[in-house]
Amino acid sequence: MAEPASVGVISNPASRHNARGGLAAIEAVLAAHPAVPHRLAQTPEQIEAALAELAAAGASCVVLNGGDGTIQAALTTLSVRSPFASTPTLLVLAGGTTNMSAYDLGSHGRPARLLGRLLAGELAPARRRVLCVREADGTTRCGFFLTAGGLPQAVRDCRAFRNTRALPGMRGALGTVAWISGRLLRLLGGCEPFDALPVDYQVNAEPARCRDALLLLASTHQRLALGLTPWWGAGSGPIKTTLVSRPARRLVLALPGLLRGRPPAFATADAGYESHAVTTLHLTPTGGYALDGEDYFPPAGSELVVSAGPEFEFLRP
Repeated sequence: MAEPASVGVISNPASRHNARGGLAAIEAVLAAHPAVPHRLAQTPEQIEAALAELAAAGASCVVLNGGDGTIQAALTTLSVRSPFASTPTLLVLAGGTTNMSAYDLGSHGRPARLLGRLLAGELAPARRRVLCVREADGTTRCGFFLTAGGLPQAVRDCRAFRNTRALPGMRGALGTVAWISGRLLRLLGGCEPFDALPVDYQVNAEPARCRDALLLLASTHQRLALGLTPWWGAGSGPIKTTLVSRPARRLVLALPGLLRGRPPAFATADAGYESHAVTTLHLTPTGGYALDGEDYFPPAGSELVVSAGPEFEFLRP
C-alpha cells in the first residue's frame, strides 16, 4: 500500500470533469486519508506553487488531477525548475475534457477509483519521455503533443462555434460534433476542411523547407485519443511528426489510412504527406502553436526548437 505521507494531490477545479462533480469524488476518497495533502491550482503559477508545497511536505508521488493543460504545466515545472530533490513518480487522472495524456498513459479510467487504487498499492510504473519546446527568447515548455499549421486555428474556431450556440448541448460535445461534421462536408465536397498556414520546419539536420500546412503534429505519445496513431515515417528518434500540407491530394481518401498510420500509396511527400521519427524539430509556425491543447503565440517569424525532454515515471493500472 502506498504510504499516505509520500503522496500529494494537485487538482484543477476548473477542469471539465472536476467541475462536473469529479472533484467531490476525489475529496471523498481523500477524506479517509487525511495525511495526504491536496492542493487546488488552476494557473501554471499556482501549479508550480502547489508542487513546491508538496516537495516541502516530502511527497515522492504526485497525483495530477486535471486536463492536458494542467499536466503540461506540471511537467514544465518538473522539467525546467523542479522543487524536488528527486523527480517524483506521477499519476495522471482524467480530470479534464479530452484527457489525451491520461488516455495514452493508460490512466483514463474513473479518477476517484484510480486514486483509491494508488493508495492501495495496485498501480504499476511505466516510463515516458516528454517534448521540450523552446522559444527564441528561451521560454521553455514541456508536454506531449504539439500542433501547428492550420489545425490550432481550426480548434479555436470550433471553440468559438460552440460558445456562440444557444441550443442545449451545443456548447459541449454536441457542438464539437456539429462543427466537425461541417468540416467533413467541406472535405467531401473537394475543399480543404480548414485554412492552411505557412510553416518553416527542419527535421534533424535535413534542409529546412516551407509548406502551407493544414496540420503539423509532433508528439512522444504512442497513441492519441480514440486510439489514433497518425505517424508512419522512418527514423529512430523519440519524436513522431506528421505534416499534411498543400496540395494534400485526395485528402478525403487518404485520411482514414493516415489516422491509423497506414497511408495509401499515393500519400507521398510530393502529394503533401510526410511523417518522420526525429530527435529535433526546428519550427517557425505562422499563427502560433498549441501544446497539449494550450495556445501560444511567439513573435511572428521566431523559431521553436522541439527536442526530446526528460523521462518521467507514470503510474497506471
